[in-house]
Amino acid sequence: MSTPYLNLTNAAGKVAAFSTAVRLGLLDRIDREPANPAELARTCGATERGVRVVLAALAEGGFVEQLADGRYRPVLTGLAALHPLIPLWDHLPDAVRTGIPVYDPNSASPGNAIYPRTMTYLASLWGDAVDHAISTLPAATRILDVGAGAEPWTISYCRGHPKSHITALDLPEVLPSTRRAVSRAGLTDRYTFLPGDVLTTPLEPCTYDLIIVAQVCSLFDRSNGSALIKRLTPALAEEGVLAIIDTLAGAPGSAMQELSLYLRTQAGAVHQPDAYYEWLADAGLTDITSTDLPTTLAIAVLTGRKPRQSASAHDNR
Repeated sequence: MSTPYLNLTNAAGKVAAFSTAVRLGLLDRIDREPANPAELARTCGATERGVRVVLAALAEGGFVEQLADGRYRPVLTGLAALHPLIPLWDHLPDAVRTGIPVYDPNSASPGNAIYPRTMTYLASLWGDAVDHAISTLPAATRILDVGAGAEPWTISYCRGHPKSHITALDLPEVLPSTRRAVSRAGLTDRYTFLPGDVLTTPLEPCTYDLIIVAQVCSLFDRSNGSALIKRLTPALAEEGVLAIIDTLAGAPGSAMQELSLYLRTQAGAVHQPDAYYEWLADAGLTDITSTDLPTTLAIAVLTGRKPRQSASAHDNR
């Protein structure tokens, strides 16, 4: 069989198996307690053979895992909550034809009510990339997390840096998900929540030792991405670091990432590495570095440092 045929049938089969497991209640059942196919068939009103082949397909796809005693459990709690995202792809033809994304705060797009609810689960998909990314960042006390979402990056950072305090900036409709994730992690006293748009919310100058911009720049076109980095830089303290965490153009999986961005943003794109270097340099940052993470998802961490001002510059202020 040809590779295109295999790719298409495998992708469609995984989606169908996942959807079946959600609709029959299989995932909810093993969320509560691991179970084998016979137990699931009895409690969910299905055939044992059918349950067995669906679970085997999900295990092969990385959704569930089989324990030594034959029972299954999900690799991630709450996977069923991602199911509403699947029908959003049905709107791709409309998005391609009209240019209106499925998640558009300024319209009645079908994704508007779904993305905030699934934020916590989407955040967990970064998996091992989070710890690898955090390990590349310097120790800091005052951190700004731009477009915080459900906080996959700074929760991990807080656990490794007990003296750090995070200011989480995101849209008002997203911050409830941020608060819940932080509360579940037991870190509420380490966070301040700042509602607002990342492109317009005023920030105190010379305040933060570290600014983390994770999976945010790709939501914008090149012009707005550059503008974002320029407006964030004044909020850095001297010798503070701005860190961009994102997928780079040409990396494995970047084409599908860009398709997803097209579906859910007005002008998002997977940017070339030289674009990020240019943005950091144009903002006046130095010591620019890029680190490719050894992770399943192709993600890089790019950093730039705000230089210390000379004594004469301080005197002239």
